[in-house]
Amino acid sequence: MKRLPLFTLLALSALQASAQLSDDYKNQWSDPAVQQRIADGIRENRMGAFTIRFTDKEGNPVSPGDVSLTQTRHDFYFGANGFMTKGFKNPKEDALYEEHFAKLFNFVTIPFYWPELEPEPGKLRFGKDSPYSYRRPAPDVVLEFARKNNITPKGHTLVWDNPRWSIPAWLPKDEKIMEQKISKRLQEIGERYGHDIQIWDVVNEVTDRHPDVLMPKDFAFKAFKESERLFPNSNVFTLNFTTGIWSRSNKREYSADYLLLENLRQRNAKINAIGMQFHNFSEPEYDQILKGKAMTPTTLFNTLDLYSDFNLPIHITEITVSALSEKGPEYQAVMTENYYKLWFSHPKVEGIIWWNLLDGTAAPAAIKPDGTIVPGEDKWKGGLLNRDFTKKPAYDVLDRLINKEWRTNLTVTPKSDAASYRGFYGTYKLVTQRNGKKYEKEVQFPKSGARTQIVVLD
Repeated sequence: MKRLPLFTLLALSALQASAQLSDDYKNQWSDPAVQQRIADGIRENRMGAFTIRFTDKEGNPVSPGDVSLTQTRHDFYFGANGFMTKGFKNPKEDALYEEHFAKLFNFVTIPFYWPELEPEPGKLRFGKDSPYSYRRPAPDVVLEFARKNNITPKGHTLVWDNPRWSIPAWLPKDEKIMEQKISKRLQEIGERYGHDIQIWDVVNEVTDRHPDVLMPKDFAFKAFKESERLFPNSNVFTLNFTTGIWSRSNKREYSADYLLLENLRQRNAKINAIGMQFHNFSEPEYDQILKGKAMTPTTLFNTLDLYSDFNLPIHITEITVSALSEKGPEYQAVMTENYYKLWFSHPKVEGIIWWNLLDGTAAPAAIKPDGTIVPGEDKWKGGLLNRDFTKKPAYDVLDRLINKEWRTNLTVTPKSDAASYRGFYGTYKLVTQRNGKKYEKEVQFPKSGARTQIVVLD
C-alpha cells in the first residue's frame, strides 16, 4: 500500500473535520417532486392487493374468524456480502456476525474469487474443512449459514480480469490455456453449486478493464456462453459494473456500459440482470456528495431509467457509504436512508446489497506473511456495525426500513370466505380460527405471482 504524503494526510484530516452536509444536499433530497416519486414508486412497485380465500378439504368455501397476517420475509432482496461468515477467531464474534446479518438481510453474496478458491491447480476450497482464508470462507460454509436462515445466496464472481483478486498466480499467461482453465472452473462450480445457488455474477467490471492483464479475446461474451452451457437453465446471470456506471450514464446510450450490454445481448448472451456497484472510495467524491454535486437523486434516477431500456432487473450489488467526516456515522445514516428509499422505489430494481457489514473487516491493502492484516477499504468506515459489533446509526435506519416501515403486519376480518388486504410483496404467517380450532399457515405473495391464494382449513 502506498504511503500518502504528509500534505495529503493533512488535507484528508481537514476534510474529515470540516465536511458538512450542505443545504444543497438536503434540498435536493427533500424536494417534493423527488419525495413524491419515491413514495409513489414504493406504493406502486413494492406493494400489491391480495386476497386469501378459505375452503375446507373438499374445496367448499368456509368463513373463518379474524385473520392475523405477519410478514416474515420480503420478496425483494436485501443483502450484504458474507465474506466474514465463520471468519473470526472468537466463536462469539461468529455468532454476533450471523445474528446481525440475519436480522436485516435475506440475501448473501458468496465469494468465488479464483485465487483463494483454487490456490493451487486442482486444489479446490469448496468444503467446510477447507483451510482458512481471510474474507474467503469456503462456499459450503456460507451456504450452510444461508440455508439455516432462509437467505438467498449469490455467487460472486466467475470471471474477472483483476490481477490481485481474480487471477491465480499459477494461471499460465497464454490465452488458449486460460480459456480452457476458465471453462474448467465454470464446469466445476456449475456442477457443484448450480442448483443450490441460482444467481451468479458471471463477469465483473468489464468496462474498467485492466489493460495490462492478459485475458482471452472477448472473454466476457465467452464467459456468458460457457455459463449458459454449464449451469442449469434456471440460473440468473448478472453482468456487474463498477460505481463508474452512475457517472458515465450522462453519455446515455453511448456510454461504454450501455454499449457493452447492447453488444452482448445482440449476440444472445444470457444476461438476466444488470449489476451496479455503489462504492464511495474517494475523498473528493465524498466531499462532492456532501455538497449535493455527486450521486444526486437526479443522477440516480436517470441512471436507473436509462438501463430500464433493457427491461432487465437491476441489482445494486456492492454498497459502501463512507463515514469519513467528524459526523460520518450520522451522515452515513442520512445517505443510506435516501439511497435505499430511492432504489427500493424504482420498478426495475430487484435487490440492494450492502458490501461490508462490519467495520475493521473490509478488503485489506495487504496480508503480511505472518497473517497480519494491513487495512485497506477499512479507511472508508463503510460498515453498518462498529468493530465491537455495536450498531451504527445506518444499521438502525435499515432495521427500521426493512423490518418495520416496509413490512405489513395486520389483522383482517374476512368477508364470507375471503380476506383481502394491501401489503408488501413477500411471505406471510397467517393465523386464524374456525369452529374453535386454531390454524397457522404460510402464504406467499411474490411480485411475479398470483394475487389470490387458497388456504385450506381442514
